[in-house]
Order: sequence, then C-alpha cells, then structure tokens
Amino acid sequence: MAATLERDVVIATGEDAASYLQTQLTQDVESLDVGASAWSFLLTPKAEIVALLRATRTAPEELVLDVDPGLGDVVRERIDGLLGRTKVSFTSDRWPSVSVIGPGAAEAEIAAPIRTVLNWPRVEAAEFVGPDAAAPDGAGNMSFDTLDSVRVSAGWPSNGTELEKATPSMTGLIDLAVSFTKGCYTGQEFVARVHYRDAAPPRRLVQIGFHPSATVSVGDELRLGDEVIGSVTSVAPCQPLALGWVKRGTEIPLDAHHASGPVCVGELPVAMALAASRAQ
Repeated sequence: MAATLERDVVIATGEDAASYLQTQLTQDVESLDVGASAWSFLLTPKAEIVALLRATRTAPEELVLDVDPGLGDVVRERIDGLLGRTKVSFTSDRWPSVSVIGPGAAEAEIAAPIRTVLNWPRVEAAEFVGPDAAAPDGAGNMSFDTLDSVRVSAGWPSNGTELEKATPSMTGLIDLAVSFTKGCYTGQEFVARVHYRDAAPPRRLVQIGFHPSATVSVGDELRLGDEVIGSVTSVAPCQPLALGWVKRGTEIPLDAHHASGPVCVGELPVAMALAASRAQ
C-alpha cells in the first residue's frame, strides 16, 4: 500500500553547507555520507522545537532538509538569516513524498534521493521523497487517514499540536534525532543540561487508547480523579488511538478519564523501541 503526499524541502548548497547546518541542527549531519539521512530537530535558542525534519546529504556540498508541508518557509527563515559570510545558499521547493506500508516497503523501486526506512514499530514502513517520486506500479492506494492512523499507532509525533512549544526531551525521539557527541548548535545548552541531569520534562508525549465507541477530539482533557493531567494532541482516524501530553509526575501506564469514558495511557511505541535498541 502506498500514499503519495508532499514534503517541503530546503536545499543547502555550498562548501560550508554541512558545517553550517551542523551548528543549527541537533543531529550530526556533517558526518552523513552521500545518500544518507538523519532525523533532527531545529530549535530556538530556548530549545523549543521549530520543526522535526530530515536531513539528507544528496551531494558532497549539498544537503536537503525535508519537513511537513507548510513548514519549509519557517525552517528557511530560521536558518537563512544567520549565515554571515558562510559559503552556503538556500533554495526551497515542494517534492512528492511516497509512503509505502507493508512487507517489502524498504525495497520498493522508487526513484528518489531521499529513501528512509521509518522507525515505526508494529509495521514495516518506508518513505521516498524526490522531485519525481511516484508510487510503484501495482501498489494499492492508501488514504491519508490510513497513513495517519499508522503514524499514531507507532507513536510518531507530527509538527502540529504534538510539537508546539515542546522541547526534544518531551517527544520520545531523543535517541533518534539528537547527537550528544557533536559540537555546539542552537539550543544545545538546555538540551544537554536536561539530558545529563536526567531531569523529567514538564510534560511528555504519550499514546492513548480508548473504546471504539468513544468520541475523542484534539484538545480534550485527560483526568485522574478531579485532576487534569494532560490533553489530546492528535487522534487516529481509523483506530481507537490518540497521542497526547501528560504532565510531569504522571506515572504510566495508567487508566485515566476522558469525557467519553475511561482511557488507557501508555508509552509511545517508537520511544520504547528506541530505548530497547539503545540498551542492546
């Protein structure tokens, strides 16, 4: 099954492209080989997330940053105004993005400079992004609702309400999108301090399961007794699952209350998979 959507891209070109982006992104992009990709955060000086994006080295002196539609200008504005005399230039575009779900997804024959096996537990998934990317012949058509349900089932955050005013430690993606061995980058001091002190963030992202007959919407409160402990940030269109925030001190898994009835709150599957991989 395949779904064709779009991704905003910001293309950095020049002899300083990699070294400059190394100072702006949380991931070690300077060490990427041509053809390799890495997920990264772009942060404000206070370590709030501007965007969760993917960086791909497409040539020795070229890197492509791809991000959810509508955020390309935000990303470019953030990094383009800090250049000084750095030898790097930026262009913007929007490329097709083909998401393939199911057995053999990673081996799909799709011509695209960005080819990523997605870190989504419970399902084999891959994404192909490029100016001429197109779904392979014979692939069944998958709706956006189905794809978004797979995302929520995996516990993968979107750049909408999930990451608004969030810091990396709240997302469950620290192990995937942050390097603690590279040099300085915008927001690094706060990220490193929280990490090395093993400090609990003020809120964190969780997965929420509810009864199929319940009606759950973005912004709904989660309660434990009379206390509001969090809220819903996105709902899977095709499954009784959602993502949401819970505040610091909330021990999970737990049974909480929603206006439609009881809900189960648990860790993000993607975060648990990353933690298990780190422990090996």
